[in-house]
Parts: sequence; C-alpha cells; structure tokens
Amino acid sequence: MKRKNFLALLFLPLLLSVGCNSQSSSTTPLLEIHPEFSILCPKGAPAAAFSRYADKDFLELAGVQQVKAAFEKAEKDFIVFDSVNGLKLAKDNYLLVRMVTFGNLYVVSTGNDEDGVLDNDDTIYSYGEGLVPDMAFKAVHEGITPDYYGADVSATSVVMASGLYEGKPVDYVISSYPPIFPAMKTNTALNIYENVAEAFGKEFDTEGFPQAGLFIRKGLEGDKDKADAISAFLTYFDEDVKDLVKGGTEAVKNLNAYGTVDEQTDRFGFNANVLAGVQKENGLAFLLAEKNPTLEGFDVFKTEFDYPIKEELLSSFYPQK
Repeated sequence: MKRKNFLALLFLPLLLSVGCNSQSSSTTPLLEIHPEFSILCPKGAPAAAFSRYADKDFLELAGVQQVKAAFEKAEKDFIVFDSVNGLKLAKDNYLLVRMVTFGNLYVVSTGNDEDGVLDNDDTIYSYGEGLVPDMAFKAVHEGITPDYYGADVSATSVVMASGLYEGKPVDYVISSYPPIFPAMKTNTALNIYENVAEAFGKEFDTEGFPQAGLFIRKGLEGDKDKADAISAFLTYFDEDVKDLVKGGTEAVKNLNAYGTVDEQTDRFGFNANVLAGVQKENGLAFLLAEKNPTLEGFDVFKTEFDYPIKEELLSSFYPQK
C-alpha cells in the first residue's frame, strides 16, 4: 500500500479556545459553572477521563453492549464509544465532540509460542470483533485473524493471567491498558510483543489510530441556553485529559477519594494504583484537545477503517472545526 504523510494534517495546532468554539456568550467564567450532564461510558480506559465525577449518579459506567444500545435511545447527554462504530450509530441523534484515546492497543505474548513470531499458526485471543482494535490489528497484520474474541477488553484479563482459553494454550492476546498492567504482575511469562499503535503509525504515517470518541446528544447541542454549560463541561474534560497525559495525578487522587481499591475497580474497571502505573507514559493513549484530528486528518482512516466521518457528524464544539 502506498504511504502518504498525513501527519501535518492530522495534528494541526488548536487555534481557537474551547470558549470560542462553544458559541458561549456568557461573562461567567466557565470553571465557575458546574454542569451535571448525563454521561454513559464503558468501563476501562476512557472512564479515567471522568474520575472527577466518580461519586456522581449522572456518570454511568457500563458494558459495551449497553453503551452501544444507548445511541438509538438518545437519552444520555454524552456517550463514549469506539469512534468508528459510534459515528455509524450516531445517525440523527449524536455528534462527535472529542476524540478521547488514540491507539491504546498491544499484542501480548504469553510465552507459549515456541518460535516467538506472530503468524496464523498461532492461537490468538482478542476482543471487540469488528470494533476499532480489531480493525487496527488486521490493518497491520493483513491475513492474520484472531481465533477467539471476548466481548470487551476486560475479557482478556483472565486469558493473559493464565495463558489459557477454555483450558487450551493461547500464544498471543490482543489487549489494552489497564488490564495488561495487573496481568503482567500476575503472570511473569507475559511480555509486550508489539505496540499496535506504533506499528500502525509506521505503516500509514500517523501517530496512532482513532479509538474512543466522546459524542454529544444532538438535542443538547442545539439548546442555546445550555451553551455555557456545555463549554464548561468540555473545559473540565480537556483539563482532565491533560492531567492524564501528564501522568494522571489528579485522576489518581479522585479515585482514592472515591473509595477502597475494590470499590474503585468495581466502578471503573481499574484502581488508582493501576492508573498511576499505566499513566507514567500515557499508556491509555489519551489525546489532547489540540491534537484532535482535523476533518482532513481523518482521511487516512477512511480506507483502513471505513471511517464514516463527514463534517455534519462533527459537533460545533469539536476543537478543530
């Protein structure tokens, strides 16, 4: 495949502040506004961006299938989901307002493969068949198909910890952080075989691939009386992502303030200790607002992911619109 350099287009600097993009007209400082919009997000990596709302009822953290079904109901103000399928599900109900993560995906070796080279003869366990992680792996490893899939990333934890699926040896597990972190402490035979985002970037001249996206309910976006509250919410969100990119100091504090390690894990799918370890090098691959792709910057992904992006699916609050 002929490579093209999309890097310049993909990460153009953010020229306008959130306030300018938000249609805000109030003189009230945005961070003095404390909106309580309903949020639905899968448990796992993207949920870390909402740690400030850990004890709030308006934040719901759920399984992938429940989040997927919410697009049609259009009851939640904000939904986080795999951006490719989220755009396909959005229809007339939701708009993409932020890219959240950009390439948190790894091939983990269990130590069972005798020749240590990933190929179609190996037994491979992955998650989210047909979702972004699956498409990214297949784009890098054309012709190699995982043998088994879990419903979501949490399903990979047990397989990594044991090196087995249904009692049979597994050679490689395609997974993401946070689950990789505790699994590698439990099973010392595990090692990172490949950073899929880096491999994808080398193949297609990008800095990763679009993963989780934040979607805003179209009816909320059109409510001019809520413009300042939306701007405030997104300002908080952008600040929390910035904290996570820098190591997640505030997010770790928020999780510890929420409850015990078990309570944190039950709520978010991980705990503060795991988050602190993973985010030393932004292992969850959070993406700053100013690095959100431009519309043209998504072009490279239209071929590999059948990425359904178009201008009318971008919120007016999207940072690069």
